[in-house]
Amino acid sequence: MKVVEAISDTNIGGAGILLWTRLKHSDRKNIESTVLLPKGSALCHRFASIGIHTVEIDGCRDRSMDIHAIGGYRRVLKQLSPDLVNCHGCMSCRIAARLSSIPISIYTRHCAYPPRYWQTTAIGKALICQGQQRLSHHIIAVAEAAKQNLIQMGTDPHQISVVINGVEGLRRLPLENRAQIRRQLNISPSAILIGMFGRLEPCKGHTILLQAAKELVEMSDHYHFLIVGSGSLEKALKHECATSGISSHFHFTGFAEDVSPYMNITDIVVNCSTGTETSSLALSEGMSLGLPCVVSDYGGNPYMVHHGINGLVYPTGNAHRLAEQLRELSTDPELYRKLSAEAYRRFCTELNAEHMTKETEALYWKLYRTYQGRLKRRE
Repeated sequence: MKVVEAISDTNIGGAGILLWTRLKHSDRKNIESTVLLPKGSALCHRFASIGIHTVEIDGCRDRSMDIHAIGGYRRVLKQLSPDLVNCHGCMSCRIAARLSSIPISIYTRHCAYPPRYWQTTAIGKALICQGQQRLSHHIIAVAEAAKQNLIQMGTDPHQISVVINGVEGLRRLPLENRAQIRRQLNISPSAILIGMFGRLEPCKGHTILLQAAKELVEMSDHYHFLIVGSGSLEKALKHECATSGISSHFHFTGFAEDVSPYMNITDIVVNCSTGTETSSLALSEGMSLGLPCVVSDYGGNPYMVHHGINGLVYPTGNAHRLAEQLRELSTDPELYRKLSAEAYRRFCTELNAEHMTKETEALYWKLYRTYQGRLKRRE
């Protein structure tokens, strides 16, 4: 089966890492994959490193719809003649696939956010439903929250399959290596280190963590906070830490292509999302090391973290409750051990790269068999 994967990211983000991870584990004997990317995308070298063929397209840079890019996608699709195209939020390629009569066209939904008013009206939902059916034979939602988001906007539930994001497990570093990394960051070996991994943007809720941190630091000097990532809020967050008198407890690393060293020295992973969130890669990576998580109840977080089982869930935006749960988890060794063991089990059974790849490719083959008539007519 010849497959084309189209993504519009110019930088290395969650969707790109997921696609790279899945193709790294793909069945290359039976599936030939090509990735379409915007010209100059930072993802190009990632795919080249694992031997995946890429084609660079003019336009569609970090946006789903670019009318000027449709022609370029059509030319490439005609040349490649794939059996199946999977568009990762790339509307221009979805339109090009439809115009090119590609036998199987899939759309992968990587986000979940509150629908706009018109998208929930009867007319809006009807238009969206019709559009989805015209442009895609099937839709992959990377979390149950993404599926429900699509259904809210009128998409037929039978058109959607949920394939949960999976990651490669992180390797546990030896104690001496972990101690050395803490020393480099000026973090005490005995400090309780709470890590937040992701873009420094408003929807990720870093300000909620800062508010909770003020409460925790007042209780104990042992609490420290690791902020891994970069974004538009970096300067503002550092300023807020300084004005609140908690700068010495916060450690900003900037963007890290490899989060493994930082995840290895973390005790608890937090996710404070208040905007878009499906199935967080950082949560899965933390669970691969047996790290319990404390998360907001927004989007796909409650699916990733079952309250009292492999972590704790607090009401979105409630900094005081977040502080209480972090204190509870950090001061109750028995609770920590219980949640840690279940977090690792959850990673091993469902949240890993092999499971994600197997589920996705099984769907590809199911659709391939369903639409065999179209494939034969094209031949």
